[in-house]
Amino acid sequence: MEMKRKLGCIPSAIQARQALACGQKSDEQKIAELSAPWDASDQPAIIQWNEDWKAKLEEDAKAFDVLRDYRKLPPVWEIAKFYRYDLEELCGKIQRCNDCTAWGVSRAAVCLALFQKWTGAEVEVEKLNPTGVYAYSSGSKPRAGERFADTGRTIYSIAETACKVGNFPASSIGAYNGESRFTSAMLEHEQDAKKNQLGFVYLGGEKRTAKELAEIVILSLRACRPVIIGNIVALRDGTGINSDSVRVSEVGGSWGGGHCTAAVDIKKVGNTYYPWIYNSHGNLYPAGDGSPDGGTYITREGLEKYLGGYYADVMLTTYVERPRVESEELNPDKGGREK
Repeated sequence: MEMKRKLGCIPSAIQARQALACGQKSDEQKIAELSAPWDASDQPAIIQWNEDWKAKLEEDAKAFDVLRDYRKLPPVWEIAKFYRYDLEELCGKIQRCNDCTAWGVSRAAVCLALFQKWTGAEVEVEKLNPTGVYAYSSGSKPRAGERFADTGRTIYSIAETACKVGNFPASSIGAYNGESRFTSAMLEHEQDAKKNQLGFVYLGGEKRTAKELAEIVILSLRACRPVIIGNIVALRDGTGINSDSVRVSEVGGSWGGGHCTAAVDIKKVGNTYYPWIYNSHGNLYPAGDGSPDGGTYITREGLEKYLGGYYADVMLTTYVERPRVESEELNPDKGGREK
């Protein structure tokens, strides 16, 4: 059975009994703190990274670190299983056109909603079709039957669309089929997309080292906020077991152009963090630990390498499914287009 708390929920009767048996105020506070990260100030807008956000993420990360250490925060795919969310739908499908940015933002939206739901937020985790947000980010005026530009998108443009328009549920516009065409369903169900709007923190506009970017990505993942990454350096197919007994993928070479992936979760072994990267190229990363084969763990060193190269752009997600809030006009991303 699922036991709900006044300020959150623990999706396991065993874990709930353990928390109740402890009976200490500090443990009650730890559980209650789970609700704190998802407050009303996190609304769909795009803001620039600043020291206030760094302090907020550090505070949230400490609360979630406690639960990870107590094994009360399962990885996102275990949360998906608990809520009977199709893991193949979450991470297993393959992009069929240049819509990797749309896949990245829609998978980040799903994972963020799963984290929020697990920690007590009243959100519905829907299956999303990335075609809608990709179509609306093309800049053309939507008309049913008209093709939209299939030339790839920057992560800024796709994030801006996910913020203002939202992500389209598959229940409204149908399942993903890779078509580069506006449909009448997209035009009829814009209100449904608004139920899946996202807020972002943008790390553009200031030159940062790969090490600095990696620190921010890891901090955001510790705070249960998925990260969208546009870059050049590639993940290599396949996995291997390292000295911490974690099955990881190597980083190196090039995607052959810009590409977008989403870092959606993180594992800690000893004092070492391992980010989990979702890719939209299919089941290339056999894990054997219950995690989907459509993504992979990488080392901290691998993450720095991944964020190196001549181009890397990063968006942190902040909240999903809040009333629309118009963001201030920001400088557009001048990076390359991911395909």
